[in-house]
Amino acid sequence: MEVEPIGSAYFFIMLLACSVAILLYRYTITLRRFLKDFIKISKKVSNKEFHSRLHISAKGELGELTKNFNFMMETMENTIEEVEYKHLQLTSVLKSISHGILVIDINDNIILINDEARKMIKSKCPGKEEGKHIKQVINVEEILKEIEKYIGDKGNHSYNLTLEDETVYKLKIDPVYLQNSKNAIIGSIINIENITEIVKLENMRRDFVANVSHELKTPLTSINGFIETLIMNENLEVEKRNRFLAIIQKESDRLKRLIEDILLLSSIESNNNLVTEKVFIYDVLKEVYQMINYIAISKNIDLSYNFQDTKVVVEAYGDYIKQLLLNLIDNAIKYTPEGGKVMVNQFTENNEVIIEVIDNGVGIPKEDQNKIFQRFYRVDKARSRAVGGTGLGLAITKHIVNSLKGSITVESELNIGSKFIVTIPKKIS
Repeated sequence: MEVEPIGSAYFFIMLLACSVAILLYRYTITLRRFLKDFIKISKKVSNKEFHSRLHISAKGELGELTKNFNFMMETMENTIEEVEYKHLQLTSVLKSISHGILVIDINDNIILINDEARKMIKSKCPGKEEGKHIKQVINVEEILKEIEKYIGDKGNHSYNLTLEDETVYKLKIDPVYLQNSKNAIIGSIINIENITEIVKLENMRRDFVANVSHELKTPLTSINGFIETLIMNENLEVEKRNRFLAIIQKESDRLKRLIEDILLLSSIESNNNLVTEKVFIYDVLKEVYQMINYIAISKNIDLSYNFQDTKVVVEAYGDYIKQLLLNLIDNAIKYTPEGGKVMVNQFTENNEVIIEVIDNGVGIPKEDQNKIFQRFYRVDKARSRAVGGTGLGLAITKHIVNSLKGSITVESELNIGSKFIVTIPKKIS
């Protein structure tokens, strides 16, 4: 009769053990499935698939872990999207900046760089600069030396740097401080601006003012001197007085031409929205020919022209074409000896009007040919003044051609002659 309780207890223990085993088996299967899915998702995350989520309907601690993991992934995905968007914004801003921007950390490693900076520093590894030391990237020794001087410095530095090829850069180096700190420097930001054209224009302006002052001073000094002589010598011989007055008139005419040329050059450069029109080059040439042929005749110079198309039209401000032809033909006559020839040719090529002014005059030395279009540049100053030149004629011509979106070149040999070639886009009806 005492065996029954022992058998019942044994049966209960066995039943309990089986139940626990079944529960452990089921939990093990659930845990293995969870771990398998977790490993699968973790591989996706490691491949930057941050949208991945755990899809397991588990309860208890595994359910809580699943919920927390998915929330963590969602937060990470949103954060990464926000960071990527801000990085895209920053990249877009850097690309749109016309200056070169270079950000360097305290260890001289590049953090950020834009395309303009890549070009300016002639990057040794385009597109792969970030994280590299500046010596591994910057391929312009002058820029590298100047940047190394001030990296980590608390001051703001700005200076101009002229390279061997005459390119002028303005470098501005500013420290980058840790947020909310005025002492902890974490790097430097370098702004590189190409100011070559600005410097050239400033030099041109300075030279222009100096040249204008000199050119105006010369005739004014001469006029003033002869006027004083006439005032102080009331009983001067008529012949001498007339000679002095003739010189004053000549210098006054020269001064007038110089002022007119300066005003014309200024007008062309300012481009005051002049109304353009269809201009028949042949008609303008005939007008110029009638104006200037008497000078050619007085020097026994044969002035002729040959037009391929007398109906050719360009879009221009009418007086510009007239001034262009007048300057080139007048120059050719001035610098061609008596008995010489001046020829004007016109033909069309690839929807462009070509005008050639050819003479067999004194010619231009090779070393001067690339300078003759500069303001006040004269190959032979004495000869130029003797024939009444202001030194602005070819500069005006060059600016007129540029305003017409054309080009002008010269071919010349000393004591043989010169050929000026003007190319202007043809007006298409």
